[in-house]
Amino acid sequence: MRRADFHRRFYLLGTVALAVSMPLSHFVMGLASFLLFLNWIAEWNWSEKKERLKANRQGLWFAAFYLVYAIGLVHVTDWSAAGKEMLGKLPFLLSPIVVITSKQFNSKELRYIFSAFVLATLFACCWNFVYAHTHTLGNTREMSRFIDHIRFSLCVVMSIVFCVHYAIHFSEENPKWRYIYLITSIFLLGYLLYSQTLSGILTIATISLCYIVYLVVNQKNNKLKWTLGGALGIFLAVTVAYTLYITYDYFHVKDPLPDRGAQTASGNPYSFDDNPMVENGYGIGNYVCEKELQTAWAMRSDTAYNELTAVTLVRYLNSLGMRKDSAAVMRLSDNDIRNIENKKANVYYARNASLRRALYETYFGITLYERYGIINESSLLERLELWRTTWELIRENWLFGVGIGQQREVLEHSPIADKKKNRGSHNQYLTFWLAAGIIPMLYFCFLLIYPFAAMRKRVTFVYFALILLLALSMFVEDTLNAQTGRMMFTVFVPLLLFNAKTDNSEAIPN
Repeated sequence: MRRADFHRRFYLLGTVALAVSMPLSHFVMGLASFLLFLNWIAEWNWSEKKERLKANRQGLWFAAFYLVYAIGLVHVTDWSAAGKEMLGKLPFLLSPIVVITSKQFNSKELRYIFSAFVLATLFACCWNFVYAHTHTLGNTREMSRFIDHIRFSLCVVMSIVFCVHYAIHFSEENPKWRYIYLITSIFLLGYLLYSQTLSGILTIATISLCYIVYLVVNQKNNKLKWTLGGALGIFLAVTVAYTLYITYDYFHVKDPLPDRGAQTASGNPYSFDDNPMVENGYGIGNYVCEKELQTAWAMRSDTAYNELTAVTLVRYLNSLGMRKDSAAVMRLSDNDIRNIENKKANVYYARNASLRRALYETYFGITLYERYGIINESSLLERLELWRTTWELIRENWLFGVGIGQQREVLEHSPIADKKKNRGSHNQYLTFWLAAGIIPMLYFCFLLIYPFAAMRKRVTFVYFALILLLALSMFVEDTLNAQTGRMMFTVFVPLLLFNAKTDNSEAIPN
C-alpha cells in the first residue's frame, strides 16, 4: 500500500470511528479526533493541502471563530479555567482545516460515514430501550446510558434526517435500502417519542414542517401543491386545537363548589383547601382524608407511607378525578400502585409518547412557581431564571464578557445554583456572549447564516436540517460546550459543505 493510500484510508476509518463515537463514547470521540489530527500532520503533503485550502478558503471563516472567541481572554483572571476551555474549543480551529485540506470523500464514502453514525445511534437506542424495561427509572432521562439525553436526542434527530435523505436519493442503486432506511427512521422516531425528550420532538417536528413547506413551495404540479398545502394546514389546525383542548382540560375546574360537609364511606370527614392548586381540572387539596389514605396504602403496598408518598398518592388520585380516601385507594389497579411507588404523581406521567404528559408536567411546574415561587419542578422555569441572571451579567459586561472560563459565574447569582452547578446558562448564544463578549457571539451567528448567502450551491436540505437542529438546541442548551454537540458542528458541518461534491438534485434551488 502506498503511503498516501494508507493515510487516506486512515482518514476515512478515523472519521467513521468519530461518527460512531458521537452517540456512544466521549473517550473514543476525543481519541479519534486526536488520531485524525496526527494522521493529517503525518501526511506531510503541504503543497496539496495548500491547493485544497485555496479551493475551499471559505472554510477558514469557520476555523477563524476560535481566534475571534479568544477575544474573551483580554481580562481573564483564572488562566487555568481559560486554558482548559480553549483546549476544549480546539476542534473549532482544527476540524474545519483538516476537512478542507484533506482529499475529498466521494458521495459513497460520505454515506458510509453518516450511515455508521446512524447505526451507532440505532444501537444506543436499542440498548437504552432494553435497559429501561429491565430497570426501574426515576424518569425517562435515565434511559440515555451513553451520553446526556439532550445531546443524544440531537443524534437521534440527525439520524432520522440522514435515513430519510438516503431513502430518497440513493434508493435507485438498490431498492431494498429504501425500506431499510425508512424502517430505521420510523424506529428512531418511535424511540424519540418514547423517551419523551421534548426538545428533540419539537425539533424533528420543526424540521418536518420546513421540509413540507419546501416541497410545497417547489412543487410544479399545482394540484399536488394545493393538496400538500391543505394537508399541512389541516395538520397545524388540528395540532393547535388539540393543544388548546389539553390546556383547557387541565385548568378548567370541574368541581368549582365542593361539598365541604361530605364524608367518606366510613363516615370520616374530608379536609379542603380554601384555594387549592388545580391539576387535571380538580383541586388537589379537596376531599382528602389523610387517616384513611395511610391505612389503605399499607394494605396495597409495602412502600413506606412518608411525606413524599402521601403527596404523590394525593396527586395521583386527584389526576383520576377521585376523592382521596380508602375507597379510592382500594379501587386503584396494581399498575396504578406501581406508578405511585415510582413517584409518578399524575396518571398521565406514566404514559409515554404523550403530548398531554409533556404539557401537564410543564403546567404543574408553572402553577407551582406562581403559587409558591418554586422553580425546580420545571426545567423551562429553571432556564428562564438562568437566562435572566445571565442577561443581568451581560448588561454589565456586554463588550468583552466576564472572561473565558469564568462565565459560570452566572450560577453564583442564581437561586438554583446548587441544582445547576457548572452547567452554564443553558443558552449557547448567551454563554458565548457572557464569556467572550458581543463580537464572538455575533460572529458565530454570522457563521450560521453565511453559507446560505455565499455558498448556496453547496447547501443541501440535510445541511439545512443540521444547522436548524443545532441552532434550535442552542436556544435551550449549551450545545457546543458538550463534546457531542461540538463535534457535530465542527465535523459534520464542514463535511457537508466542503468535503463532497453536491449533487444538483440535492441542493436547495435558488
